Amino acid sequence: MGQAFTRRRFLQSSTAGVAGGALLAGAAGAADAPASVAPGGDAPQPKLDPLRFGYIGTGIRYHGLVHDGCQFGPCLAVCDVDAVQRGRAVESANRNNGRHGWVIVGHYEDYRDLLKRDDVDVVVIATPDHWHTKIAIDAMRAGKDVYCEKPLTLTIREGQHLLKVAEETGKLLFVGTQQRTECDRLFPRAAAIVRDGRIGEVRRVTCAIGGSPGAVPVPVATPPKYFNWDMWLGQAPLTPYRVMDKLAAEGGYGSDFPYGRGHAHFRWWYEYSGGKLTDWGAHHVDIALWTLGKNSGPYGVVDVDPLRVEHPVKLDDRGMPTQDDRFNTATSFHVRCTLADGVVLEIRDEAHDMGFDNGIMFEGDKGRIFVNRGKLTGAAVDELATNPLPEDALRKLMGKEPPASHMADFVQCVRTRETPVSDAASHHRTISLCHAVNVALRLGRKVQFDTAAETFGSDAVANAFVDRPQRSAYAIQS
Repeated sequence: MGQAFTRRRFLQSSTAGVAGGALLAGAAGAADAPASVAPGGDAPQPKLDPLRFGYIGTGIRYHGLVHDGCQFGPCLAVCDVDAVQRGRAVESANRNNGRHGWVIVGHYEDYRDLLKRDDVDVVVIATPDHWHTKIAIDAMRAGKDVYCEKPLTLTIREGQHLLKVAEETGKLLFVGTQQRTECDRLFPRAAAIVRDGRIGEVRRVTCAIGGSPGAVPVPVATPPKYFNWDMWLGQAPLTPYRVMDKLAAEGGYGSDFPYGRGHAHFRWWYEYSGGKLTDWGAHHVDIALWTLGKNSGPYGVVDVDPLRVEHPVKLDDRGMPTQDDRFNTATSFHVRCTLADGVVLEIRDEAHDMGFDNGIMFEGDKGRIFVNRGKLTGAAVDELATNPLPEDALRKLMGKEPPASHMADFVQCVRTRETPVSDAASHHRTISLCHAVNVALRLGRKVQFDTAAETFGSDAVANAFVDRPQRSAYAIQS
């Protein structure tokens, strides 16, 4: 970042007429920057100039991300198509920047204006899912390293585009699948137990990920003046804005926002997301495949069989919703994925018959363990007290010393160019299977997903979901 700015020098620069889009470096400067976090290392590391962050998409996830990011460098800019949300994001950034003596210098409606800034080193993307790929591609081509929330993609083809551009540009593409590093490391510990053979040969893995909300008719409304609805839609089909007068009734994630198209409830529309398969499935299916060693490369043809599925609207024979006034992702489901080696991966909305409604059950020929964000249980877990895992078990699993936090791993990898624990290539494998499961759910029948070709063989109807039509003004340029 060059010579450190003192607070006085910052004020002098700003009163001298520095433009809002110009570089206003952190007041703390290099000398007071947080130390670079070495993977798993306790020894003090050399203090480096902080990275300079830009945040695109400022909804619910943004506030945690900007808090985490500001441990390593200032938020210089935020972007959102909702001006009210953007204003709140500026306030949040200023609070987090202020803890380190930094200031925010820009906010934008159009993410391309943020990407033009030479003083932004890294971009954090937390938009609705259907925008992830295009913004990440444009950011990498603009010379930025990228932290993108999960899921990276809305289609299988988008993942192919992302990996191609990451290779061409040499930029880092990091995924926000925090279960690989955080949650008290419960999930990597579970993976290490299974990989060490503590439950024997794995026969079945069950992921319970929850179902989507049911049918809620949402009326057409006029988009508020502060909300750029056309840009929010982006590549997705042009459709009327819809919103209810009242807030979501069920509580929990997104309950502060009214039901509708847009904002927190985008997840329940296939046009913008994949329901719970690309929400919680991006976490739990990821851990399942990571544990089994199936997301480092092709792993054969997977039979994807929907044993049970319910949608809140009728779908036609091509898997397309026949109504556009209510949520359309699967509300209830049970899918059996039979991998080429015979391991069965079941993905369900709930597994009450097995004693849990969210989490992962690994079953082997010598026992089973269960893990979710609150616990890790099973006989093999209890036996760790007298027969602990090898000291390097997590290091072998992650390919590095376990990082202090997810954002710490991102920052470290920006510095060193090493492979992140949550890398884009393995995430593409995971989320492609989640997309394949959604194809089976939408068609209501078995499909076969070829993990090498990343197609559904000769099944033309299923293959139509590999990519999606895009509005030309916002189309992804691969």
